[in-house]
Amino acid sequence: MRLFAFVLFVLLGSLAADAGSIETFNGDVLTGKTELDFGGVVFRPEKGPVVKMDLGSIYRVQFDGAPAQEMFTPGVVLRSGARLSAPWGPFNDPVVKFPKRNLSLSADEIAWIIYTPFPAELAASIPGGQTGVLLPKGDFFSGTIKGADVEVVKVFNPIFGPRTFPAREIHALVLRDAHLPNSPYEVRTRDGSLFPAEYVASDHANVTIKGALYDNLLLGTSEVVEIRAGASRCRPVSTFGLLRAEPAEGLHLLPERGFTMAAKCVASCVAPTGFTEFVARVAADDSTPADQKMVFSVLADGRVLARSPALTGGEAPQLLRVALSGVHNLILRVDATANATADTKGHWIQAFFLRR
Repeated sequence: MRLFAFVLFVLLGSLAADAGSIETFNGDVLTGKTELDFGGVVFRPEKGPVVKMDLGSIYRVQFDGAPAQEMFTPGVVLRSGARLSAPWGPFNDPVVKFPKRNLSLSADEIAWIIYTPFPAELAASIPGGQTGVLLPKGDFFSGTIKGADVEVVKVFNPIFGPRTFPAREIHALVLRDAHLPNSPYEVRTRDGSLFPAEYVASDHANVTIKGALYDNLLLGTSEVVEIRAGASRCRPVSTFGLLRAEPAEGLHLLPERGFTMAAKCVASCVAPTGFTEFVARVAADDSTPADQKMVFSVLADGRVLARSPALTGGEAPQLLRVALSGVHNLILRVDATANATADTKGHWIQAFFLRR
């Protein structure tokens, strides 16, 4: 597919910032000052000793000044799942240049073109195997791409006919499928880029990463806002795309923070091949009435593999762990010990599959 010459320069607005934090595979959430150092991360809590942690032992580290919400920002998403922010070179060339990162990639590697910012969770609204445009609120208009430039995108749908969309009114142009990045690490930068990485090496000034499409790419430490475990060793259930609930309205995904389930809601998810453990942190919603308690259960093959104690609103989250040997499908339940109302819900604060 050949697009018109397309050069986009976007001024990214400032995003809200939070203090640094570290989330471990054991469910601990630590807040304080986080800094990259040779071979790992230095964590300086408000109280207590300074700790140096290896990146391989951390689920996610966010550095001081990280945006409060992960966004897809104007730029491109590659077939590998990597995200590169604007500006970029013309797309009518077989090789597309990204001068900011000193990268030159085949045009066939580009899966999506992002026009306007949108929250990361909206990306799940894009169906696989289709071309078209992602609209505000997650609506998707499918069809054959007839042309695109900095001002408009033209799409032909066999039912609705030709449509022309002003660029400012769409989130993304979808040319082909973008895959879940399958790497040990993911590095997110302040401009909204996301780099899957086979390895990450850091010092006080720079971070060096290696991936399938870039070798020893150098990033400034001031650019890096987050480093997290990649999908080859850690897959959050809320972003896995295979979580199904009954009733469906009882499940609500939360930006960056797992999901909630209404009392008596049941959800199922398939364990990805090769992963060895399921880990979750669970808690009752703060609005849970005083006479109610919430119980979280993980089941498979008709038997309970893990169950929380009865939790009231405001109690500390509990950790659930399940070994996945011989387990292919998990059932997640939330039950109330008293008469549940429509608003009674439980939080799966963290829930992910691990490859140890």
